Formats: sequence, C-alpha cells, structure tokens
Amino acid sequence: MAAGCCTVLLVGHRPHVCAQVRLAIESRTDLVVVGEAANYVGALAIAAIENPDFIVVDVAEGDECALDHIPDLVRAADNVLVISDICDEAIRDRARRLGAADLVPREAVVTAITRHFDRTGRRVAPPTGQGRAVIDLVGNELNDEEITGQLVTSKGAGSEDLDSILRKMKVRDRFELHIYSLYKDLASRE
Repeated sequence: MAAGCCTVLLVGHRPHVCAQVRLAIESRTDLVVVGEAANYVGALAIAAIENPDFIVVDVAEGDECALDHIPDLVRAADNVLVISDICDEAIRDRARRLGAADLVPREAVVTAITRHFDRTGRRVAPPTGQGRAVIDLVGNELNDEEITGQLVTSKGAGSEDLDSILRKMKVRDRFELHIYSLYKDLASRE
C-alpha cells in the first residue's frame, strides 16, 4: 500500500451495496478497501488487524438498530461513516451522537471520505524529542537493544518507546514507520 493512502473497512449485510461502495472507493488511487464484514463483530476483528482510517457502515431501511454498535466501531477507528438509502435528520443526529462522522447516501461516500480525510489527515502530529530520535534510529536499522543503548534509557524502554510510536503514528511495523517518516520528513535522510 502506498504511503498516504486512506484505508477503509466496509461493514454491511447487503453484498450488492458493499460491492457498489467498494467499486466507488477503489476507483480512487488514494483510497484502499482493507476488508469487508457482514456485522460489527467481524468488523471489530478486521479493524484490530488492519487499523483502518475509516469504517463505512451500511444501514438498511428498518435496520437502525445497527447504529447501536457505532461507539464500538469508533473505538476501533477514528472515523466512522454511515451510509443509508434514507438519510433523514433523526438518523443522522443519532449517528453523530453515537460518534459517527456523518450519515451520507452511498453515492456520496467517496466525497465524504475524502472530505473527512483531508480535514483530519491520516496520522497524528509528528513526534518530537525522543520520539524523533527513535524514528531516526529505526531508520538506521538498529534493533531494540541498540536503540536502548543509544538513548541511554533503562532496559526495555527503547522497545516501549518504539511500540508507543508505532501506535501513535498508526503504522504496523518498523518498515512502515521508516517509509512514512521519510515521506513526511519526520526523520533525517542520512
């Protein structure tokens, strides 16, 4: 996956709707669907592995109880968008109160994702101080013990610092951290 891509997880029990939304999303080079789930339990399992930027939930007419699971999905991804054939204000207000970014018709999902993605960005603010030093050391291919030695911290602190940075930067591993840090000029290019 290219750096800077926005990742999306689709949730819905109507396969034809998910297929339409997937096609619309994947027509963009900066959007990638990382999984599909028929229910929120499956979505949470996929989200734990894929760490998507967005979760898009299809709510069918008469299935507004699906909105009850939005708080769980918001804990799994910062941005949850609800798509529905019927976008009335009461449903939109309820979705937003539960933590969803918005409720939009499925035809507008790509526009909604790019609007929210442009506003929120993919990653958190760049690290400073020791975090930046850890990123530089990872870029120099040092292991946890070498990072700890370079930072003159207690045993295991270098590993804990790295784990914290990986979580904060929402990257999966050292390689993705290094590529992302170069892409965003967070690390020195030595």
